Amino acid sequence: MYRELIEKLKPAPILNTTFYKDEDLYSDGDVEDVIIEIIAENKPEQYVQAIGKNMNWPVYYHLTHLRKNILNWYPFRKDSSILEIGCGMGSITNMLCDKCQDVTAVELSKRRATATLLRCREKENLEIIVGNLNDIQFDKKFDYITLIGVLEYQGTYTDTDNPYLDFLKEIRKLLKPGGKLLIGIENKYGLKYWCGAREDHTGIPFEGMNQYSITSREVRTFSRRELEDLVKESGFLHTFFYYPMPDYKLPTVVYSQDRLPQNENMHNLEPYYIPDRTTLIANEMKIYKDVIENGVFEFFANSFLVECSDNEDIGRVLASCLSSERQEKYQIATVFTREDTVEKIALNQQLGRSHLQQIMRNHSSLEKSGIKVLPMQMKEQRLVTPFVNEELLEHKILDAYKRKDKLEIYTIFDRVYQEILQSSSQISAEENIFFTMGIDESYNAEKYGPILRIGYLDMILRNAFYVDDEIQWFDQEWILECVPAKYILFRTIAELYTSFPWLETVITLMELANSYQLFLAWEDFRKMQQLFVDMVGDQVHAAESLLYRGTDRQACLNNIQKLLS
Repeated sequence: MYRELIEKLKPAPILNTTFYKDEDLYSDGDVEDVIIEIIAENKPEQYVQAIGKNMNWPVYYHLTHLRKNILNWYPFRKDSSILEIGCGMGSITNMLCDKCQDVTAVELSKRRATATLLRCREKENLEIIVGNLNDIQFDKKFDYITLIGVLEYQGTYTDTDNPYLDFLKEIRKLLKPGGKLLIGIENKYGLKYWCGAREDHTGIPFEGMNQYSITSREVRTFSRRELEDLVKESGFLHTFFYYPMPDYKLPTVVYSQDRLPQNENMHNLEPYYIPDRTTLIANEMKIYKDVIENGVFEFFANSFLVECSDNEDIGRVLASCLSSERQEKYQIATVFTREDTVEKIALNQQLGRSHLQQIMRNHSSLEKSGIKVLPMQMKEQRLVTPFVNEELLEHKILDAYKRKDKLEIYTIFDRVYQEILQSSSQISAEENIFFTMGIDESYNAEKYGPILRIGYLDMILRNAFYVDDEIQWFDQEWILECVPAKYILFRTIAELYTSFPWLETVITLMELANSYQLFLAWEDFRKMQQLFVDMVGDQVHAAESLLYRGTDRQACLNNIQKLLS
C-alpha cells in the first residue's frame, strides 16, 4: 500500500539512492514494516492512537512525539541549511523541516529512509540520501549538522584506526564557517547505569563502566570529559554541554552547563528503562538529591547534547522545560536564554497560538487585581518575560522545612492564601463549580469557603519569586471560573508534597490540610484535579509511557538479595 503512496509523492521530498549499496546494515526487524504501514496510513497527530494498537518498544520509540524534544526548543535560524546524519525513521526530521530552510537527511537503511520519506511527505525542503555518510559526496556545506544517536556506532561504520575521531573530522569539513554540530549521545557513567539499567546498545548492565570489555560489539559511549576532549581533538574550538533528562532519546527537560538543576525535583522527572526494570539495584530518583547537592550532576547525567563550533556564539539557550505530554494544542516549551529572558513557545505554532494568548490575558488580568506579576509581552509568536535571578518562593519554604521552622512555613502559606483571595472578586456559594459540575451533590457551602470568579490555578510556590519581602508571580498558565480559593491552595500544597515527599517528616500533609480547613473537601479537590489533568493531558500517551517508566522496588530488593547470596 505504502509503495503506491511513494510513487504519488514525486517530486517532493527527494529520495536519493545514488550512494546506496543495496544492503541495510541494521534494523529492528520486521516491526519496521509495521511502523512504515502506520506512518503511511496515519498523520503525525494520529500516531498516539496507532501506537496503542501496536504497542511495543520499537513502535513507541520511533513514533512518539517525545523524540522531537531533543531539539524542538533549539534556536535554529529560519534561513539555514541542516544536515541530519542518521535520520532513522524521521522522528525529528519533520520538525527540522519546519525550523530550517532546507534539510538533507542521511540514512544507512533504505527501509528507514522510506519511513522518513512517508513521514515527511508534505515537506518540499527535504532531500533524503540513502547510504553511509563516509561514502557520500556533497556539493554544499551546512549551517547545522545533527548527530543524534550516531557517533557511538562509528566503530562499526567508519573503517579507520580511530573511527570516532576521524568521523568527527570528516563532519567538521561539511560545516560552513561558524556552523554548529549537535551531538546527542548517552553518558557511559549515567546515573541510571549505576542503578543497574541495561546499557542502551549492548543490553548488558555496567557495560560502559567496564569499558565495553564484556561484549564484542563495536559500539561505545563516553564520559563528559572524554567526549569534550574527542570533539576538541577533531578540530572544534568550542563546546557547550546540555543535559537532556531523563536522557536524549525521550527528554522532558534540558539543563546545561550554565543552568544545572537546583534540587531533586527536576520538574517531576520520571525515568524509564528499556527493555525492562528487572536488572535495577537502586532507585535512580532517590539519588539525585545528593548528586545535585554535591555538585556532580554533570558527571552522572544520563546523556549529553553537545553544541560544537569554531564560533564562540554557542549556548544561547541555557535550559528548556518541555510540556509535551499534554494535548497538542497545550504543548509548549519554556526556554531560558542567555539574554536573561524566559520564552514560551508553542510546539505546534498553529494549534498553540490561542493558548499563548490566553496566558498573556491571564497575566494581564491578575495584574489588574493588584497582584504583582512579572512583565510579559508577545514577540514573534512567543511569550517573553525577563529572567529574574531571585529566590523562588519554593526554595524559601524548602529552606524553612529543612530548618523545621514551622512558624515560617505557616507564615508563607498564610501569605500565599491571602494572595489567592486577592487575585479575583468573589461570587455566591451557589455558583461553585463543584456544585454546577456535580462533583459535590451535598451543596455544603461551608466546607469550600470563598468562591472566586476566576481562579488562577498556577499560584503555586514554584511560580513565584520572593523579592524584598514581596511575592512576585509568573507562569500563570491556567484559570478556572467559579472555583473555591481553597482548591488553589490545595493545588499549591499537593504539588509541593508530591515533589518533595520528605516534607512529611516536618509537617504531615494532613496536618497542613487541617490547618487550612481543607480536609472536608480534600477528596472533592482530588476529583477536580483529576478532571483537570484529563482535560489538559494526553491520557492515551500517558498510559503508553507508563509501561516503561518508574523504578521496580521489588526488582531492586531481589537483585540485592542475589548479590548477597
